[in-house]
Formats: sequence, C-alpha cells, structure tokens
Amino acid sequence: MLVKIFNIKFLVLVFCLTSSINVYADDSFFDDDVAFDETKSEFDDWSDDSDIFSDESTNNEKPFAWLDLEVNQKWGFNPGSNYNTSKERTELSFGTSGSVSDSGYGEVELKAIKYWPSDSNYSTEKSDLEVEKAFLQFSFDDWSTKLGRYTIGWGELEGGALDVINPSGGLTDPSMISQWLLSATRYSDNSDLSFFYNTNPRVSKSKLLIIKNDTYDEFGVRYGISSEGSDMAFYLGQLVPNDALTNLADGLAYATPYQLLGFGMNKAFEDYLLKFDVAYKHNLQHNRTGQFIKVDRIDWDLAFDIQKNDRQWLFSINSQYLLDYADDYLTPTLLGSVSAKRNSMNYVASVSDKFGDSDWKWGLSNVISSNNDLSLSSATLDWDINDHWQASFSGTYIDAKDNRAFAILDDYQRVNLEIKYQY
Repeated sequence: MLVKIFNIKFLVLVFCLTSSINVYADDSFFDDDVAFDETKSEFDDWSDDSDIFSDESTNNEKPFAWLDLEVNQKWGFNPGSNYNTSKERTELSFGTSGSVSDSGYGEVELKAIKYWPSDSNYSTEKSDLEVEKAFLQFSFDDWSTKLGRYTIGWGELEGGALDVINPSGGLTDPSMISQWLLSATRYSDNSDLSFFYNTNPRVSKSKLLIIKNDTYDEFGVRYGISSEGSDMAFYLGQLVPNDALTNLADGLAYATPYQLLGFGMNKAFEDYLLKFDVAYKHNLQHNRTGQFIKVDRIDWDLAFDIQKNDRQWLFSINSQYLLDYADDYLTPTLLGSVSAKRNSMNYVASVSDKFGDSDWKWGLSNVISSNNDLSLSSATLDWDINDHWQASFSGTYIDAKDNRAFAILDDYQRVNLEIKYQY
C-alpha cells in the first residue's frame, strides 16, 4: 500500500494541477473529506483569522516573501472494502496578503484541486479551481469595513445554533465555505455594532438534488457587549438556509429565507470557558404529508471548554425544538423519508493534546446526532515534521440506525493520510 501512496503522481502534482481546471461544484453531503475536529478553532465574531492587521516581521531570506504556497496530498481508504482507495487528490493553494494603504489590508487565496482516477469525485469532476479568500479591509477611526470573499462566524460555538452564515461541506466535512460579503463594524469602549450583507447567498446541496430557487438577499446585525471575564451579543437577521431541503411533494430542493433572533454569551473561569447560544428561527421550511410548510424552531447550544496546558476538552449539547409539530412531519432522505422528531438532540465530546514536548499531537472525538440516530467517532494523529512539512493520519467510523435519516451512512469507515508542504 505504501508503494501506491508514494507513487510518481506526487512528484508531478504541480504540473497536473495546471491542466483541465473546471468550475467548482458544491460538495456533496457524502463527500469523502473527513475533517471533524471541534477543538481546533473558533471563529471570531465577525471575521476570519486574518481580520486583524498584522505587525509580524517578514522573513527577508525567503524568496518571493509575498507568496504563501501550500501543497497538500490526500489519500483515503475504506477498511470495510479491502482498503480500496476512496480519495486520492492533490490540492495546491497559493495566496498573498499585505497593506493596501495606510488604513487598508487585503488577502487573496486560490485553491486548485486535482482528482486522480481512484478518487470518488473523479467520475463527476476531474479538477476544480476555487477562490478561497479575496477581500479588502479598511479601518477609519472607530469603523472597520470589509468587502470580498471570506467567512463570518456568529455565536459562541462553531457550527452551532447561531453560526449559520456560511455553509459547510457536510456532515463528514464541516469546514466553512467562504462567500462574497460586505460587512462593517462600529467599535465603542465596551461594545461593538456590526452588520453584514450578501446579495447572492451560497447553498450547499448534494449533486443528486435539483435545486429550484430564486435569488434572495441575506443580511444581519450583531450587537456585542464585553466585560471582564465574559462577553454577550444579540443577533437579528434574514438568512437563507445553508442546505437546500427537498420538497417531497415535487422532488425539487428549495432554500428560502427565514428570520432569526438570537443571543450568545461566554463566561471564563480560570482554565474553563462556558459558552451558550440560543436562536429563534421563524419560517423554516419543513415537510408534512402531502405539504411543504413553514414552521418555527428554537435552537440552543451549551458548551464547556477546558484548556490545561496543551490538553483541551470540549463537551457540548445542541437542541433543535419545533414549536409547531404534528405526527405526520417528515424528514427527507436519499431513499425517501422518515418521521421527524419534535426535539432533536446532538452531543459532542472531544479531547486533544501533544505527546509531551514532541512535535506529535493526537485527538479523539465522538458526535452523537439526532437522539442517537447516528454516532460518529474519529481519531487523529498529527506530526509537525519541520517548519515546512506536516503529516496527518486519521480514522473515522459511523454507526447509524436503520430506517432513520442517516441510515445510508451506517458502517461508514475511512482511514485518511495527508502530507502537507507549506512555503
């Protein structure tokens, strides 16, 4: 198997990426990208990690110091099918960042992906090219404005009740997908007022679905208050669902706007951080026998984050409670539909740490979804080889109940290997 992994394709990956680049297609719900790690990062309230003007010195000894380059080779194998290759792809990311003027800053990042014949995506797309990030940010006195393609994180918990602006790649690939956005923030002594606007919201959907949708605007307002040891914020917006929902009556998928009113807060206790989000969502689409209706729902999250030295624990609970409910409510699946529950509970437990002072890091996580309809367990092992090279090994297993929404994922098994070079 090692011979197959380190084959000649890896030596010519840069040349292969320059040919046959197609337009990006939305990730499938069942894509083989498995990257579930709730403990690694949290979104900033209104920006991605690059929103802050950096004073870090540039390494003048590095040729093309303005260029950030990353080459990532990924393999995925299915242990349940004689370790057949389900993923073999090469990713090339390159970008640049820097000051635009005395008050301006910008970033650009592009990603090209080459799918090899043994990759599960090869049958529908050989390659794609995506703008991962492209924005300009300007600051004037107490104001900051940002225009371009990036991600915005709402709420305290990543992927939680309020973190609903950017769609993700799916259950087995929860990384956020950037969108073209306009946002602005007004800062005061202990508070900030922010808004964002999106004229063409992006919707994730399976390649098997036909989406029928009009163009809707998406916008929102956030007011945050900071105090010693805690923060809180209030949210209001009109949002488009990140995932299109199949109308069982006509077989088409739709994503129409809903309204959100929310609140989030965190409280620090030495090495402990308590996080809470709650959101009232009005006019969500839902299926009922012979009907496609709109309902109201209350979502909430409660998370406990423990950080001691390099070890981090995360425990979280998420609830989705339908205020309107009837016994004939339905949830679509790839094979038809199943009955919907009034209250759907999800649980996450994860831990990560380093092996002493070494360059090795490990992580374990377990996700229980929809009142135990699905259980996803994963383990990761990362190695920082040196300043340029990294390697990662991970495994994922899913156990799902029969005749429920995730039944098709039962006995899902993946072992993944990733080798990354950063320049």
